[in-house]
Amino acid sequence: MCRPLPKGGIAIRTLPVFLGKLNRAVGLGSQGTLSEDELREFESMYLETGLDMEVHLSPFATSMTLESLIARGYEERVMLSTYHGFVDKLLDGSATTSTFDKVTIRQIQQPLSTHEREQFIESSIAGFQTNGRPRELLGTLARIATERTDTALFVTRIDDQIAGSAAMAKIESYKGDEAVAYLYLDSTLPEYRGRGVQQAVIQARIHAAQFEGLSLLTTTTTVNDGSARNAERAGLIAAYTAPVLIRPASIQPGVIPLPSVAESASSVRTREK
Repeated sequence: MCRPLPKGGIAIRTLPVFLGKLNRAVGLGSQGTLSEDELREFESMYLETGLDMEVHLSPFATSMTLESLIARGYEERVMLSTYHGFVDKLLDGSATTSTFDKVTIRQIQQPLSTHEREQFIESSIAGFQTNGRPRELLGTLARIATERTDTALFVTRIDDQIAGSAAMAKIESYKGDEAVAYLYLDSTLPEYRGRGVQQAVIQARIHAAQFEGLSLLTTTTTVNDGSARNAERAGLIAAYTAPVLIRPASIQPGVIPLPSVAESASSVRTREK
């Protein structure tokens, strides 16, 4: 189930086995401050899942929305950074280049054969499975990518062995005649990490975006992680950061002492800058 939220954002709810990746609120508070009743309404969607509540706060959310979430038991777990770059500038030498002599990349064209689909899914699972997420979740995320008509798929190899995979979606913008290239689902098998696989597939997607006539490219990473560094090496620039807030399922709203709310909210905003 996916539905819009009051004051902007969407709420996604699927099966509990898919954890917060497919059970969360995204872009919360992008169009104003949520009331207590509005917060309770969206939280009620998730009560029966038994999962921790996960909220990806909009960078445009007001401090009052943040304070209300903290008062209801939410705390910051991670900061996400969204990067952007203009394709023509990324191709004119501003991007940092590396040696990818042994990395080969194939863009898989639609329609996919059964073998191509399963190969992509298995390579994506193998690259992500070390983060502890369930195989069923990882397989579903990869399968969704194979079914999307707006997405191009990429498989990387080293010495003819699969080293990783990635995807690029063509997202329509508010301008009807323009679209944005969104890089996502970057996966590198453990034994090939540190060998330029992700940098190479970023470059491949920059060229694919140019071929598609797209002018703007974007991606989202965890602040300061390896993917963030690879995005910066490719010439992408951080546009904004936003916190991911979690409330453990064991915590009920309304039981957090309010005197610490303003201090906690200030702490989150400081780390966001």
